[in-house]
Amino acid sequence: MKNLVDIEFVGLGDRGLTALRLLLQSARHLPLHISALRDTDPARVSAAQKLVADSQNCEIADLSARPWPHDTSESCQIRLTYISTDWQSHAPLALEAMRRGRHVAIEVPAALTLEAIGELVATSRQTGCHCFMLENCCYDPPLLEAIARIRAGEIGEVVHAEGTYYHTLGERWTPWRLDMNRRQRGDLYPTHELAPLCMALGVSPARPVDETATATNDRLATLVCMDSAPLTGPATYEQHLGTPAPDFLNGDHTTTLIRTARGRTIVLRHDVLTELPYERLFHVVGTRGTITVSDDGSTPHDTLTTAMNERLIMALAEGRPLDFDVTDLAVWCAVTPLSTLSIERGFAPVAFPVF
Repeated sequence: MKNLVDIEFVGLGDRGLTALRLLLQSARHLPLHISALRDTDPARVSAAQKLVADSQNCEIADLSARPWPHDTSESCQIRLTYISTDWQSHAPLALEAMRRGRHVAIEVPAALTLEAIGELVATSRQTGCHCFMLENCCYDPPLLEAIARIRAGEIGEVVHAEGTYYHTLGERWTPWRLDMNRRQRGDLYPTHELAPLCMALGVSPARPVDETATATNDRLATLVCMDSAPLTGPATYEQHLGTPAPDFLNGDHTTTLIRTARGRTIVLRHDVLTELPYERLFHVVGTRGTITVSDDGSTPHDTLTTAMNERLIMALAEGRPLDFDVTDLAVWCAVTPLSTLSIERGFAPVAFPVF
């Protein structure tokens, strides 16, 4: 028997409205209803209300101006808060929702500091609420096919893996993404490439690792990060925002090297400032061959998000385990603060916490 999934949307900017639109398109065959649409901007709330009103597949249960947070325990058995706000507010909103007994789905990145990551893990365990990061790259069909081949042993034992995120900041993201890069050094957006690589290598923080086994189970152990000088960043900041940024911190190109508990290596490359063409590279080297998938941006974002959301809703409705748990979220997000820490220590090795 499927339970009804009550969804409250928090954050109705570009990403939040897209998520709402896609779920409305899928609502005909999903057991869901929408209980609330929340944003600090009334115009965004109105736009979201119009999306629901125009949809033939779903109605919103309550559009009254109740303050958020609120309790909808009478609505249904499964309650989900879908968070698509700014990066800094992701973790505080998720913690508040879980403490109210709601499962949470959080846009990337779910948390920015090791303290916030640890609090998400602890609160999820204490409350029994799921804490799921909306990493839609884990639902890319070519990547899923490659991961299945790797896990089946087609290229033998995995030795090394590489991932890149090259995505020059566009007008849509320029002010706040440039400000994030101005204020912090490190790999600020690693999960699009890291999460599929963790799937391929069997990185499962919730499971003990047998370092002598041939099975693909592993965990991330040690990280070293190094960045280039910030040559493009200050000029880009001034060009788009009209203000000089002599204090711009993040390097144009950041490289992170990770070693796993079983002695495999992973290289992540992050560049959102130079004019490199868009690329998400997935490259895995095994003892008997290699598998490479390179996305040049042609895979529709909506396709990946729809697949992810539908699997999430059905797993909640049917009481099945989600594809990823809070410890997966924790390890993927930890790369950002650990990369910053490594750079601050003179590009020194740092250990992954055990979540």
